[in-house]
This record gives sequence, structure tokens and C-alpha cells, in this order.
Amino acid sequence: MYKRVMAAVAAVLFVLLAFLAIIITDLHDRDFPHAIGVESRVRLDFSESGLSITEAFSTIEELDARCSLGLVKVAPELDSDGSGQVFVAFDGDDLPAEFTWFAGDEVSEIVGKERLANSYPDGTYLVTSQNAQLDNALQELKNSGVKVGRWDASVFDSLKFVVYERGFAAAVLAVLALLVALALFWLSVKARGRALRVLGGCPTVWIQVQDLTGFGGALLVSAGAVASIATVYVGVLHGWVYVSTFLKVLLVLQLTVVALALLAALVMSATAWPSATMLATRQPAIKSLRSAAIALQVITFLLVVTAAGPAWSAYKYSSAVAVEMAQWQQLSDQVAIEFGMGNLDGRDGMVALEPQIGEMVKDAESLDMVAHSYTFTQEMWTWVDTGETVDFGEYSAVSFVNQRWLDLVTQEASNPALTSVSDHSITEELHQEIQETAELLSREENTEVFSQFKYLEPADGFRLPVAEGGGNRLLFADDVLIVVVPSLYDTYSDSNLTSMASTSNIVFTDVTATQQLLEQHDLSKQALRERGFSGKLNVVYIAEEGLLRAQFAAYIVWLRILALVALGVAFIVSTGISASITALLQAKRDFPLRLAGQSWMGILQGRIIKELLVGGVLVGIVILFQRPESVGPILVATMFGLIVVPLSHMLATRWCFDGVARRRI
Repeated sequence: MYKRVMAAVAAVLFVLLAFLAIIITDLHDRDFPHAIGVESRVRLDFSESGLSITEAFSTIEELDARCSLGLVKVAPELDSDGSGQVFVAFDGDDLPAEFTWFAGDEVSEIVGKERLANSYPDGTYLVTSQNAQLDNALQELKNSGVKVGRWDASVFDSLKFVVYERGFAAAVLAVLALLVALALFWLSVKARGRALRVLGGCPTVWIQVQDLTGFGGALLVSAGAVASIATVYVGVLHGWVYVSTFLKVLLVLQLTVVALALLAALVMSATAWPSATMLATRQPAIKSLRSAAIALQVITFLLVVTAAGPAWSAYKYSSAVAVEMAQWQQLSDQVAIEFGMGNLDGRDGMVALEPQIGEMVKDAESLDMVAHSYTFTQEMWTWVDTGETVDFGEYSAVSFVNQRWLDLVTQEASNPALTSVSDHSITEELHQEIQETAELLSREENTEVFSQFKYLEPADGFRLPVAEGGGNRLLFADDVLIVVVPSLYDTYSDSNLTSMASTSNIVFTDVTATQQLLEQHDLSKQALRERGFSGKLNVVYIAEEGLLRAQFAAYIVWLRILALVALGVAFIVSTGISASITALLQAKRDFPLRLAGQSWMGILQGRIIKELLVGGVLVGIVILFQRPESVGPILVATMFGLIVVPLSHMLATRWCFDGVARRRI
């Protein structure tokens, strides 16, 4: 029986590790597509090399052939909506025409080098050859003045990304709790046999080796079973090409966990070694584990109650994550201008380009291909010297937007996503601050633009994405005041338009159309170099990182839920062990009481009430310090404890009674 319990608990532990391995494999494949054998990524910047576009591509092509690099350039898919990527091979004889990713959500195409006819040489290149002389090639490029960045394929880098996420802490705690619970369970099962071996004079080292070997072997059997099933799952649903990477990650995690489990078992075994007094007085051998069992029971219950709130919030947030991913998809063809300007004749390069940026935004508005959002939070409108802040009323932020932005982020909304706001809903202080900000940002010749503003707010249940002011990221809020400006060019000065464009608060539609606008306004790389600028303007997608964060947030939801399940299992195991130890120690009392006709609850009520009172105190402490938005999940976790504790004592006491009656105990 104990072997089946051991296998079930270990299976929960290794399933959690398998899920972590899937997350890490997916993240690793995004950076280094395994389907085409990518070993490294390099980032090349020719802006200071002095090479023309033709010379740069010729250099890359020559190095690719001579150093056997198997280079593939990552480029945007211009024939679609601009959200996809196409992979351009300089020598594609050994590469497939298309490939899929681990996530399996899209198919990417590999095309010939003619696709780069109108492209720049700067960007990301993938190294797919197994025999690449990459060090020599990169050194030659550096000698030619090319800026080079290199990243080699390593699953440990993806592991670091996961470790730094807050949701990963829940999984770590769950793994540690299960480790200790497993070790405690194994020692409790082997306690009597170990005491007999000690009494028989068996060497201590040999007893420890036997116990740890049996424990480690049981863990490895469960680990092997889970690894086999998970490997088939990954191979069938994701592709057999990813099995090697997945297994590498999973085996590292499993071996680390097994090593920690053996260490935990060794420490607890040493601290709970049968004493001469215990053997002489014929006390139950398991008594030495009582303190460890009680401590683990308290800690795991505390962890279950603490993790219940975040897990429930993550589950509720899962629907919001799906909506957020959909909204990021709606922004997938939007690009921002990344400024990398130097000085020109002692003058800041960005300042020198302000009139051209202003005219470019004006033309983009006429083509309906520019969107704008700039969000002010209460902290941004707080005076540093006095600490006074603007009264936002019922709103958490104020976002200046244009109609194009609203069209982009609400086009998939099933119901009206925005509602009008009347003037009396806005505090006078906030109204005054909006007007003063508009006048500060406006052109000198058009200071009355404030009167043309419209005010909106998200409808109930809709979280509107708005761009953080100067922060280069999106906020999803349902309590933001929307200020719709009539025209970007008429509302903001050239200086502020340039500043907003540099922080992605002004974005443009389609990478090709944006590059054409840059060329029309003499802002292309070649035009800037001819004018003496050493820097350049890059066009970058704004949604790629957001999509990755949203997808990883969906992973974290399941990670928290699995971690909560694992903590629950650890609590059940520790409570069962603690109840078994108590039943053995109280057997001389419980057996005659039951024979005399006392009910089970009458026998157990004292110890159950004591544990429930301790549990109530722990729940109160959690609520006091955690201050959750809703106590419902904590109360559910408490009910879980109210069921597990009495049931564990009932089953343990009945098992002990039957053992005494049959003279097995």
C-alpha cells in the first residue's frame, strides 16, 4: 500500500516538473528554432562600418559560404499584415521550405536571398550549421567596424527567464514541500524496520545506505514513468524533433529534485535516529518523527492557505489574459520608430529632426496609419516638492489617444467598448490639469485645441489597452479616463510629437508603409548618413514582447494551479503521517475506550479541536498580512483543511485499532 501512495505523491511532483520543462522548451524554441537546427543568434549593426548595403550583404554572403555558417536572416513578412516573420536563407539547400514551432500555432516560411533585395543588412541572423566557424566570422565583421551581438543556444537561459517570474516561486515552494513530505513518508514507513536493525547492531552507515537507496530507487521509478509519458506527449503533440531538448530540461530538473529529496531524507533520518531510551522503553519507532511531521503539517497548511488567493486570482485573470493576447494581436502590425541618433554640428540629432518628424506624422494621419496613446498616472501628476497630487476621482489614470488607437484596440469588442463621460463626472481639479497639459504640449499657434477634446471611459468589464507615458509598455485598465484628441499634428508641437514617437506613444501601421514614409521625408538611413548623422531610425514591432508576456502569463496560471494541487497533496501526506504517529502514541488510551463503546468522534474530538484551533489562528494571520481582495479562496482552503484533518485522524485511529486487535501493533 505504501508503495502506491509513494508512487502517487511522486507522480504529482514529477508532473509539475514536466510542465515546467514544457514552458522552458517553448521559450527556448522561440529564440532558437529547433526545427531548423539553430545553434546561435547574432545581431549585426552596419551603421558605423562604412559599408554600403550591397557591400554588407556581399560580405555576409561570402562569410556564410567560407565559414559554413548556414545563416538565416529574420525578416518581417511584408505580404501579410506585417505581424509574421519570414526566414531568409543565404544557402537554403539543407533547410526545409517551411517549419513549425514547438507551440504549433503557426508555420514559418524559409525563402531565398532574393527576398532581401530591398532590405537592410542590419538585424538578427540565425546560425543553423553544425560545423560553423562562427568565432572567425564574427571577428572579421568586428574588424570591419560591424557591431556584433551573439547568443548561443542554452536551455539554462530560458530557465533563468522562468525563475525570475513571480509565479515560479509557487512552484518552487510546492516542489520543496512535496520533497520533504515524500522523505517524511518514506522514513515513517521504514521507522520500525530501522529501529529493529539498530537494535540488532547493524552499522549506522549501512542502515542509511539501505534506506536512501530504497527511497531514491522509488523516486527514480516514478520519475522514469512520468518522463516516458511526457516524452510521448511532447513527441505526438509538438513533434519528435523537440524531444531531445525537452528531455534535457526534464532530466536536469528531475535529477536535481531527487538529489534534494535524498538530502532531505538524510537530514531527517539523522535528526530522528532511534535512541537507546526509546528502544529500552519500547516506544513506537515512528515517535522520533513526530516533531518533523507536525512542523511540516503546519507549514504546508500555511502554504496552501497563502497560495489559494493568488491561484484563484490567476485563474480569474486567465480570461483577461486571453483578451489581452487578442488585443496584442490587433496591434501586431503596428510599428514604432526607434531613435539611435547622435549629434550634428553640436546639436542633438533628435532636435534637428523634429520638423521632419512632425510632417511625417501629419502625412501618416492623412493616410489613417498613425495611432497614439499617452497615459498619465496619478504619480506622474504629483508635485515632488510638496507631495500634492491631482484628484483623479474614480479614475486611476488619464490617457490621451486619437481615434485610430481606439479603432485598433476595440475592433474585436462584441459590445460597445466605450461610453461617453459627462463633465460633472470629472473633478474640477482633473479637468484643469488636462487643460494645462494640453496647452503645455500644443503648438503655440493652436492653444485652443482643448475645447475639441472628447471624453470617454471603458464600458463595464472591458480593459482598454493604453500606452504608458514614456514607459514603452501597455497598461490594461477598466478605470481610465480617455481623452480623444482631434488631430495629432494640430494638438502637439513637433518637439512633443518626436518625443512621443521615440517612446512608442505614437505608432504607425505596417513596416513597409512606415519605411516609405521615412524615405519620403528624408529620414531613411541613407538620407541621414548623407546629411552627416551617424545614427539611424529603426522600425520595430511593438507587440512581439507583449505577446510573449501574455502567453507566459497563461503558463503562470496553470503553474500556480498545479503548485496549489501539489501543496494540497503535501498537506494531505504530512497530516496523514502526523495523525498516524498520534494514533500509535495514543493506542493504549484509544483501544480500551473504543472497546467500552466510545464513539470515534468522542475519542478524537480533543486532538481534532486542538489542530482546528491552530489552523484558525494560521488563517487569521494569513488574512491579516496578505490582505486579499477576496477571502473566498482562503475560506475554501480552510474548508479543505477542516475535511482533511478529521478524516486523517479517523482513518489513522481506525487503522491503529485494527492493528492492535489483530496483534500486528
